[in-house]
Amino acid sequence: MPTTGSVNLSVSTTGDSTDEADGSVTVTVSDGTGYTVSSTDGTATVTVADDDVAVCVPQLPSDAVTVAEVTGWRDAFPGDTARVLRWNRVLRALGESTGVAAMTIADSQANEAIFGARWDRVTRTLQALDACDDDPPPPADPEISIAAGSDVTEGGDATFTVTANPAPTADLDVTVNVTSAGDYGVTPGSHTVTVPATGSATLTIGTAGDSTDEAHGSVTATVAAGNGYTVSSTDATATVAVSDDDDPPPSTPVVSITGGNSVTEGGAATFTLSASPAPAATLTVTVAITQQGSFAASTATRTVSIPTTGSATLSVATANDSTDEPNGSITATVNAGNGYTVSSTNATATVGVTDNDPAPVIRPLVSVTAGNAVTEGTAATFTVSASPAPTAPLTVSLTVSQNGDFGAATGSRNVTVPPSGSVTLTVATSGDTTDEPHGSVTVTVNTGSGYTVSQTNGSASVAVSDDDDPPPPPPPSVTISIEDASGEEGLWVTFKVKLSEAVSHQVRVRWEADHAYDLDDYAMTYEFWNMSGWLAFAPGQTEKQADVYLNDDSYAEADEIFRVRLSSPEGATIADGEGIMTITDND
Repeated sequence: MPTTGSVNLSVSTTGDSTDEADGSVTVTVSDGTGYTVSSTDGTATVTVADDDVAVCVPQLPSDAVTVAEVTGWRDAFPGDTARVLRWNRVLRALGESTGVAAMTIADSQANEAIFGARWDRVTRTLQALDACDDDPPPPADPEISIAAGSDVTEGGDATFTVTANPAPTADLDVTVNVTSAGDYGVTPGSHTVTVPATGSATLTIGTAGDSTDEAHGSVTATVAAGNGYTVSSTDATATVAVSDDDDPPPSTPVVSITGGNSVTEGGAATFTLSASPAPAATLTVTVAITQQGSFAASTATRTVSIPTTGSATLSVATANDSTDEPNGSITATVNAGNGYTVSSTNATATVGVTDNDPAPVIRPLVSVTAGNAVTEGTAATFTVSASPAPTAPLTVSLTVSQNGDFGAATGSRNVTVPPSGSVTLTVATSGDTTDEPHGSVTVTVNTGSGYTVSQTNGSASVAVSDDDDPPPPPPPSVTISIEDASGEEGLWVTFKVKLSEAVSHQVRVRWEADHAYDLDDYAMTYEFWNMSGWLAFAPGQTEKQADVYLNDDSYAEADEIFRVRLSSPEGATIADGEGIMTITDND
């Protein structure tokens, strides 16, 4: 120790990059010769502070998702674009470069609400990673866009500029898909464009020149997704137009046809055929001839030669006759052929042809209509009409007939239809005291001279009603009875209904059958019974019957019965109105 009485003691410390707790260096004066140690200041301590940043270790959950696991989920559905994008975002959040934005915790929680447990694991993994994420975010992947150069002519190079923003720090390989419209020697497919640190590169696609005239086309380049970059949402595709430089082939003439003015039969119908552009040499065209009516002297196909002036005339003769007929027309249609095409709008033309013969005298069409229905003793009326009305009184032959016996004067008679066009015919009927069916009186128009008979109204009928009371009913001595019957299951049995005597009028009686004990035990057929529930005896008939089939079952059971009852007789009285049928069991 110098005579100044003090000396400095320096103890070096070592710096490292390990985060650790703060510490200290302590110096203690030991006993020695020639001095004593201070009882209060024999020891001194200097604090040593650690200058390293604490490293945060993520506390991942035990079921945290892994890169391999997420990659497997993504690759299981390669065609599902939305699903692939979601899992690529998760991989980006796990540190993988996928060219898309990283999945956020909020987005993962939204997917968890939709897709369930798998996304719960993703959310908890991202939350654990986020707890230690105090590093600045990695630099953004460059966004790749593409722009087209100037349009080119076939044989020239189509150029595209591929730009990365921001510029990459090292060469960046970008995939560009090329397609084309038209046949210009461009092979579609993928191209790899290397974008240097300057931020842009040129893609050149050559086109082939030929001597074929064709439609203009284009070359299109589209940036594909890849690693280390994202694709611009607005400028991912660019197109360079490619123009054809070959002369078109000579134009094929389009042939059209127009019709001349209408003509009168005996005149010639004319048509003009035109070729546009005009042919370089005489052009042969075939034309089909059709007609409405019977006017053309010939409807054979014609051959027309169109000269280099571009047009020619076709003349179709018509025949003059003495037959009155409706006006008609001649039509000429250009057929397809060699060296020309047929106009899509003017391939057919028509010339009207007027008939020049006087119309024949029209014979009136005669019809008859009936008046209202009448009662016997009242005249039936009919109206006989001629259309068109005759120019002079017209005699029409008629036949009168009747259905029933009402005293009408039947047979042939004539009526005269005046120029007014119609006349009334009256046919008298006779009233009598005989009850008879209702009937009718019919008038039929006969064929005759100077007129034709209507096909639909050549006959008409007036209904005639009888007005006499029917004869009194027969005496009540005529009676109706029904017989009992029986039969065994599985067999037919017949009920008989009889009259006590034959009468000259119809007798009717209503029937009604009740049920057997078991509805399945029988079935009825009513061979002569009408559908209204009435049994009708024609005059002179005294017996009616109904066949009954007895269903066969396999159950042993007591004999059963059902009844048929008669009611509401007309023309007779009921003597025995109930028939009993016994069903005998066969089991």
